[in-house]
Formats: sequence, C-alpha cells, structure tokens
Amino acid sequence: MRIVLALLLAFAAVGSVLPACAQAQPAPVLKVELLLTEQALAMPPARAPVQQRALAEGDAPARILLPRREAGYWLRLTSTGSLEPGSRQVLVLRGAQNLGVVTFHPPSAPPVTVGQGVHGESALLRRGWQLPLPNGWPAAAVAYLHVEGHAGQAVRIGFTHADELILRERADARLATAAVTVLVLVAIFMFGLWLALRDLLYLSFAAYLACASAYSLLLSGDAAEIRALAWMATDSMLARHAFGTLAITLQLVFAARFLELGRLLPRASRTISAMVWLFFGLLAVLLVGREHVIGWYPRVVQMLLLVLMPVGIVVAILAWRKGAAHAGYFLLGWTPLLAVVALMSGHQLGLVDAPWVERVLPLCAVLQSGVLALALGQHAANRHRITLLARQSNERDTITGALNRQALERMLAAWSQMGHLGSSGYAVLLIDLDNFKEVNNRHGYVVGDTVMQHVYTRLHGLVRPDDTVARMESDLFAVVSECSRGDGERLAQRVVDGFQQRPFTIDGQDIAVSVSIGLAMSRRGEDVDALLRRAGEALAGVRIAGPGSIGVSSGPESGGSRRRPGVAAG
Repeated sequence: MRIVLALLLAFAAVGSVLPACAQAQPAPVLKVELLLTEQALAMPPARAPVQQRALAEGDAPARILLPRREAGYWLRLTSTGSLEPGSRQVLVLRGAQNLGVVTFHPPSAPPVTVGQGVHGESALLRRGWQLPLPNGWPAAAVAYLHVEGHAGQAVRIGFTHADELILRERADARLATAAVTVLVLVAIFMFGLWLALRDLLYLSFAAYLACASAYSLLLSGDAAEIRALAWMATDSMLARHAFGTLAITLQLVFAARFLELGRLLPRASRTISAMVWLFFGLLAVLLVGREHVIGWYPRVVQMLLLVLMPVGIVVAILAWRKGAAHAGYFLLGWTPLLAVVALMSGHQLGLVDAPWVERVLPLCAVLQSGVLALALGQHAANRHRITLLARQSNERDTITGALNRQALERMLAAWSQMGHLGSSGYAVLLIDLDNFKEVNNRHGYVVGDTVMQHVYTRLHGLVRPDDTVARMESDLFAVVSECSRGDGERLAQRVVDGFQQRPFTIDGQDIAVSVSIGLAMSRRGEDVDALLRRAGEALAGVRIAGPGSIGVSSGPESGGSRRRPGVAAG
C-alpha cells in the first residue's frame, strides 16, 4: 500500500512539473534598433545608421522613444534565440493609439499590415498591436517594423507569453468595465436629480459622466465589443477625441456652477466661459475636418489641458477661500483626476514617460464621481427636506395656516447647510404690518384676524410658488426666497406695492394695510439667529421712515450699503 501511494505521489509530482517545464521556456532576448531615415521608404532600408538601441529581456519590453519625424519610423528587430512556429510566445507592440496601422515584416514571411487591438483581428489584445509570427522566429533572423506618423512618443515592444497576456487583458477589462459601470450609474442618478429639481448643475454633471464613460470605453478598446457602441469603434480615434473634448467642455460648465464663480469670482467665470466656447469651437473643427485635422488636434487639446489643469486648481482654492460651500469636495474629487489628466497629456506629448496613466484614469474618474455625487446628493436631500418642511409641517399658525417661527427656523437651518450651491443664495424678508394695532382698535380683533388671513393669502400671490411664507408673531410675517440680492430687493418692492395698491374689503368695509420690510441675504457660516437679527435690524432702521419702507442689511455680498428708489440700506 505504501508503495502504491509513493508511486501515485511520484506520478503527481512529475505531472505537475512537466507542464510547468513546458510553459517555463524563457522568451529569447529581443534587440530593437531605431534606424535613422530622412525620407519615407516603402521597404526596409538596406543600410541605415542606428539612432537608438534597446533590449527586451524577460517580461521587460524594449522602450524606444520615437523623435518627431515626418517620414515615419523603421525598427529593426533581432533575437538571440529562436521560436518555433505556433509558440505561445507572442510579439506585442504598445504605444499611443494615434500611431494607427503599422507594417510588419516578420522573419521568413511576407509583410503584413497590423491594426490595433480588435481592429487588428487580434484574439488577445484590446489595445496595442500583436505582430504575427507565422513561421516563428528562426535563429539569426531579422524582422522590420514600420510605424507611420510623427508621434514623438515612446513605444514598447517585446515577447509576452500568451497565457500571461490573456490574464492581464482580462484584469484590465474587468477594471474598465467596473469603472464605466460606476460612472454610468452615477450619471443616471444625476439625471434623475435633474428631472426632480430642474437644476442645470445636475444635468451638466450627468452629461459629463456620460461622455467620460464613452471616452473610457474607447480608450480601453472595449467599445468595439459592445454592440450598441460598435459604430463609434469604427472610427475610434475621431470618436475618442470628440467625446474627450465634450467631456472637458461639460466639466468646465459644471465647475463654474459648482464653485459659484459667477457670484464669488466673476472674472474667473468669464474666463471659464471663454474656454467653454473655445473647446466647442475645437470640437466643431474636429467634426468638420475629421481626418484632415486629426494629426494636430490632439496636441492642441493636450497643450491647453496642461495650462488649464493648474489654473483650475488655483480657481477652486480661491473659490474655497471666498466661501464656496462645496469647494472642498471639488478639490478632493477633482485634484487627483486633474493631475492624472495633465500627466496623460504630458505622456502623449512625449514630455513624460507614464504608460500606466491610461489604466489609472478610470479609477480617478470613479473617485471624482463618487465624491461629487456625495456633495450633490447632500444638496438635493437638503432641498427635498426644505420642500417637505414647507408642505408637511404641522407647526402652523392657528389663525392663518402659515408656518410658524419654529418651522421657519428649521428651514433656515437646512438652507445654511446647503450654502449657495447652484443658486445665488437666499433672501429673508421680515414683513411688518404698519400700524396694525389701529385696525384692531377700530374694527375689533375678529376683523383683525380676518385681515391677517387676507394678508397671508396676498403674500402667497405676490411671491413665487417655491418661496416660503411664515407668520413669525403678531403682525410680523417672513418670506424666504432662493434668489440674488437684486431679485430679493425687487421682491420686497413688489410686496410693498401689492399692499399699497388696493385695500382689503371685509364686511363691506375697505381696510388699507401697508407694510415695511427688512431684507437680509444669507452668508456662509452664519447661524439662523444672526440672519434673522440682521433682517430685524434692517426693519427697525426703516420704521422711522414711515409706512411702505424697505431696509436692506448691508453685507460683503453687496460691497457695502447702497440705496435704490424706495429701498433704504442700513
């Protein structure tokens, strides 16, 4: 029994070792030489000086930096060993996707043109070039590779075992699929928020994520394997540049709104708007010029990105220091992505050597989308909370049915958590009924209560449907409106005019009621008590001016006090 067990163990050991030995055959060392040619040649040069040399040993490919040249490039390949036909070792070329189709002269075989990834009918690669070896690699044989264009970038070439290549490609495919899935789901979520809230902030971010998803699929080479996107893969370079440019443009539109540049940094906002139109113009040139501009178009966009990325970070920091409510989220989410985009632009321009950057880009996009989705989700939740507080609150005034002071203060607390994201802030109007004690003394408290009900109804008719009206106490009402200071002042004037133009008719009697208003605009970091106190001080400051007066609390958002007809600033 022991002998049988020993024999079985021996056979198992031999069986495990033999396949390993068969698969462990090392790849031969590959010598790659870049030949110096001054003009375009249709066939490999018989004699040409060597401009660069590199060796591919083991798993490390040879790296050759292609200088800018209009005549294309010829590479001479020699090997220290040999490969049998049908060997599991495959020859792989990696480089920029804009290299296009390459021409390969394999050892002892006629030349063949090779497309990239699935376009080259490769069974293994999603991107890159698998160079065929129909007759293997005989000893002392020489192969030539011709690369078109004037890339000015590095290429890598070497032998790779087919099994290892398959595993690597599968891992990259799973990573790209997971990243694109996350981006698409977040885009759908943002689109849903836009449908619910009708705020272009969400729509611009959703559109950006959709374009970034398409760009990632084209960059990874997976678009050709998806039936719905196969039309893009037929001209993947044009589609990739188009979606990339559109993603950059939408990113700028979103950043301007997210960082509140129109309110905090008007000059930066105008600069961003100019950049948006510049990229739209470049996109139009690309779609019209197509193959006539595809040679220089990527370099122009990449140089613009190298300038734009650090400027974007500086603008975000300035917006954060100026009080942008969610600029911290922007810096946390965008900084890694912008750094990787700038690095990829430098790599494609030949300024840095970072072949791994294309794999990191989708991960940074996922990080950025997650961080900003968190910020936008909180913003949407606060808006929904405010709406529910206004519609469903049970804390209402018993006479008018308006929200009472406690409900309004909770709404203002929710507004303060939102900051000014997606809006120009919000205004608080404290509305005092002038000399209302005389109405009670002359007509009685029953009529006075009826007048209060009519006041609440008229206020609702004078403000927007989304504005909130509350009764604070006695003859004091409040209105909260999401608007700029100018819109808040116009709203206050509309309320004053609405009460002065026509009296209330109760039991056949005309009762004239005028109002005075104190207006205060929200400030980042200010608590509810301070905001209401400023509005109250503005109201107290204009009561001596007589009925129908409007006082505006001065603040940093206005650059100091200013006066308008019918409006007093204090």
